[in-house]
Amino acid sequence: MRVFFPLKGAACVWVAVAVAGCSHLRVPEMRWPEVSWPWRAAEPAEALRQKAESGDPASQYSLGFSLLYGEGQPRNAEQGLGWLRKSAESGYAMAQSSLGLLLLKGMSDVPKDEAEAAKWLEKAAQQGSVVAQSSLGALLLSKDSGVRDPEAGVVWLKRAAGQGDVTAQLALGLMYHKGYVVAQNDEESVRWYRKAAAQNNVEAQTQLGIACYRGKGTEQSFPEALGLFTAAAAAGSAKAMSNLGVMAAKGEGVPKDEAAAVGWFRKAAELGDDDGQSNLGAAYFKGVGVGQDHAAALKWFKAAAEQGHAMAQFRLGYMYARGEGVPADAAKAAEWIGKAAAQGNPMALRWLQERGAVPAQ
Repeated sequence: MRVFFPLKGAACVWVAVAVAGCSHLRVPEMRWPEVSWPWRAAEPAEALRQKAESGDPASQYSLGFSLLYGEGQPRNAEQGLGWLRKSAESGYAMAQSSLGLLLLKGMSDVPKDEAEAAKWLEKAAQQGSVVAQSSLGALLLSKDSGVRDPEAGVVWLKRAAGQGDVTAQLALGLMYHKGYVVAQNDEESVRWYRKAAAQNNVEAQTQLGIACYRGKGTEQSFPEALGLFTAAAAAGSAKAMSNLGVMAAKGEGVPKDEAAAVGWFRKAAELGDDDGQSNLGAAYFKGVGVGQDHAAALKWFKAAAEQGHAMAQFRLGYMYARGEGVPADAAKAAEWIGKAAAQGNPMALRWLQERGAVPAQ
């Protein structure tokens, strides 16, 4: 979702220093599912220990965590792990899943052990534990994992997603969108985004909105994109706010309203969204929907550029090259435009080509 405008004196370069958005998708960092430990037992400590010693796996599980956290018992991590393992070895899926996650994260006196974590997570996953399936899938897909097995990771993510795990559904949507591990497939990406969005996942709503706006993997629909962005923005998505600004600026799905667009860009920018910052800077640069203010444009371009936003890097470099809103500085112009070009930004590449800094494509 970009709009290209010529800038005065741009030496035959058409420069995108106006409203833009929906411009790129960043795969969010994989996070382990948040897990609550439902191990606190209402019965007295002695009764719990007696049941555990009699072989009751649920009591062994509860006793293990009581000892690990020192609640109702003197804390003893070694004994706690021992009871958890007894419960897990008896086939108690909750203990297997919890033990796997505990070993995955570690504690002050419980070292991380990815190999053993994967072993217990797999046992719980095979019993249908959604948390274990999702966590095991993420572990096997992680580039930093010592037990990495991407193909198996995808299998476990799909099992979790098929049971309704929204984290796994979103992850699969992003993976199919980017072609990470799996073959790139926009239709499959949209299918998983829809499942996660139906559970009110804000990131999925935003990504599905982008797909509907672009008509990638689904029929193009500005009304559907608008509805998804509106829902995500109401839940706090800065990226959705920026994209609502784009639609308002271009009159897509809503009447064109440049002032309203600036309002959305400002909300997104103040929340730290780089697209919103770049778009707000563009509005100030051109004086569209707000009074022209090159100093404000420079401020917002710089904020986005420092986050790695390629178009903002080019825009910032252009302002240094032209001395607009800041004293002209050829070195800084070259630095920022070079950073944008290194990311493949077409405006930056063309700028450098016209000056003989890089070969023409």
